Amino acid sequence: MPLRRAVHQFRQDLRRIRTEGSFARHSFQVFSGNALAMASQLVLTPLLGRIYGPEAYGVYGIFMALMMNLSYVADMGLSTAYVLPRDEETFRDLFRINLTTALGICALTAVAALFAEHFYTLVPSWSALGGWVHFVGPAALLYALSVYFTQWLTRAKLFKVSAFTGATLDLSTRLFNLLYGVVSGTRALGLILGDAVVRTAIIPVYVRPLMRHGMREVFTNWSWHRMRSTLREYRRYPLMVFPERWVASLGLQLPVFALSSDLAAVGHFSLGASLLLIPLRLFGFSFSTVYMQKASELSDRTDELRRITLGLYKRLYGVGILPFLLLTFFADAAFDLLFGGPWRDAGVFTAYMGGFFFFRLLSDPMVSLFNVQRREHVNLVFQVVLTVARVAAMAVVGAMGLGSGAIMLSYALVSMAGYMVLSTQLLSSVGLAGLRITLKYAALLAVAAAAMAALRFAVLGSWFPLYGG
Repeated sequence: MPLRRAVHQFRQDLRRIRTEGSFARHSFQVFSGNALAMASQLVLTPLLGRIYGPEAYGVYGIFMALMMNLSYVADMGLSTAYVLPRDEETFRDLFRINLTTALGICALTAVAALFAEHFYTLVPSWSALGGWVHFVGPAALLYALSVYFTQWLTRAKLFKVSAFTGATLDLSTRLFNLLYGVVSGTRALGLILGDAVVRTAIIPVYVRPLMRHGMREVFTNWSWHRMRSTLREYRRYPLMVFPERWVASLGLQLPVFALSSDLAAVGHFSLGASLLLIPLRLFGFSFSTVYMQKASELSDRTDELRRITLGLYKRLYGVGILPFLLLTFFADAAFDLLFGGPWRDAGVFTAYMGGFFFFRLLSDPMVSLFNVQRREHVNLVFQVVLTVARVAAMAVVGAMGLGSGAIMLSYALVSMAGYMVLSTQLLSSVGLAGLRITLKYAALLAVAAAAMAALRFAVLGSWFPLYGG
């Protein structure tokens, strides 16, 4: 009986969660912290949307896109290798290299910002940043540090600390933005200021638990010669992992750059994408760091790795299908109700990206498989091809003059198709029938989507949200 199997599976999962040091327990700890962050986002984001408006989110979106690109350059992909070294000094050398590059990028960006007017002449749509361009470098440094600390906490298996520190960061940022927006007359830039202030204030929260795991030694045993040797040993990360991660990040930011002349559209995309990240962070990212560690431990035990991978895929599918279908078919009405009329089109963008983010949910937590298998080039090639396909589709639609909505729809459809391909590759990499499994679950998704479309038609009189409709 399906119900009996479900109850049995639930009991097994509960027993694993109670087992100290298990994959399930570590995943649940990360999940709990992300659930707290999700709750704060669900409660506070509608208030923030009404205070700041689409144009303010558009400026913030451009700022974040520039900042995150710089932080990826500073990382060089090395933070993903923190869990691998057996020797603590080798790990600390990786951290030292990252710290050095992050400080260097911050300094270079500060110098480049002195010539901001020249950049604004080349890209007039970026001029909305104004003087805040000087904060891009420091913000990139702060973001990079939070990534490095999070990966260090993962290495130390402090999953609970990592999750709840991240949740505290999210909650504190939103509370600051809310208070700043209420009391300040210059609300448009409160989102940028809040991110900088809270990321600075939370650094001691990251550092304190790491003091017992060698934080002092990072600064007391510095050797440039040894760092160069470590960089040579892990050179495949700057050469393979960094390009893949940077291209993947750039691919997710393409709408920001493509629509940067329309700040409202950028704001619609930025808010919609941030809300789509809620289930992705809650269910996907909760498992990604734990899965990477487990996959590295099971790299020579293929049967166990295959079992964990397929189990993770099925669970992500089961918990994600309803939230993403609801977002896809009812986000426009929900945004109009919760955020106000100016944000309705953000709901349409959210609906367009629903299928893409659903298959991203199924794929992203397992991408670390390519790192464990030392096949980083596979994901690099995939991300390059997908980015080129996205750019081509958006350029064709833009040249046809079909508007921001059509550009976003083309981006979303190409992205969904691409992540279905990635899902197939990941499942196949552990010996599963990747194509058959992906097509099977895609067919089930299509049936559920048809039922949801019928429900929307019965309630709202239309089958699917339309931009500007």
